[in-house]
Amino acid sequence: MGTALPGAPVATGALIDRVATRFALSRHREATVIGRRLEIEARHLCRSFETAHEAARPGEANPELAAAAVVSALGEAGLAVGDLGYLIGHTTTPLQPLPSNIAFVADRLGYGGPHLELRQACTGFANALMIAFGLLAAPGARPVAIVGSETGSLFFEPMHADRDPGQLVNLVQMGDGAGAIILGHARGGASITAAWFGAIGLGRAPGLQVRADTPRAFEHDFATILASGSQLFDAGRDAAARHGLTLDSVDTIIPHQVSGRIGRQAAAHFGLPAERFFVNADRLGNTGSAAIWLALAELRRSAPTTGHRTLVLGAEATKFMHGGFVYEHG
Repeated sequence: MGTALPGAPVATGALIDRVATRFALSRHREATVIGRRLEIEARHLCRSFETAHEAARPGEANPELAAAAVVSALGEAGLAVGDLGYLIGHTTTPLQPLPSNIAFVADRLGYGGPHLELRQACTGFANALMIAFGLLAAPGARPVAIVGSETGSLFFEPMHADRDPGQLVNLVQMGDGAGAIILGHARGGASITAAWFGAIGLGRAPGLQVRADTPRAFEHDFATILASGSQLFDAGRDAAARHGLTLDSVDTIIPHQVSGRIGRQAAAHFGLPAERFFVNADRLGNTGSAAIWLALAELRRSAPTTGHRTLVLGAEATKFMHGGFVYEHG
């Protein structure tokens, strides 16, 4: 696996102070309270908040972070770009609507093979895995790279933060970064043995969205998101059960990385010890499409024992989607 994070970590207090000073944010105290409630202490950002509307710093745009993560993952796998048979990206914050973000990633990698992109947030990893499984089922299939990347800080509008509570949440919750994984035919070692995707939002209004008439801002329906949390927990558990998996049959659970407290919330909901849940959103923020890959990569770096099983239970508030997989360390 490979990861890419822009710049040094930025503490929540320092970020709020910077925005308050440069953009006359009067709701400083409210933003601080939200950050404490979410228990997000720091994140990495691709922008410096010098101006209200700005691009990512040089070398830290979405495609560049994604390409760096793929290069790192290829290095770990002992492969070159030319060894790949397919490249899959998923992001909600592309460099631009068209061409696709992954086309720019391919440019930076020098990859001339087939690629596709999913416009999906925190559960994009699940559909990407299911597509990759299908590709790898073909005889002689070559490795598939999946990369999730976000630069959500560019979708924060500092001049609107005083009148829009959702922008305050975006400010203290979101982080930027990319995570990648290389999949191929099993030859011993680490493996992903199942993957699934589902949704409970049919016919429901989105809990989180970016609309065409406000294309650089995330909009939240906080009441609906809060009410759906336990439903998505249960939907993920039930989906895992349909694959023959129980929460007691795995060693570690990686939940949706929406906040620093999500591990304790999931533990309380399921009646399990909090230490069974792995969370790094307290240090990285909610990195959307990158979140699950960043969490799994960090867990892998902690050198779990051979055979250690990790259950991923991702969720997404856009249309109340959930997805997961099982990773076995080797």
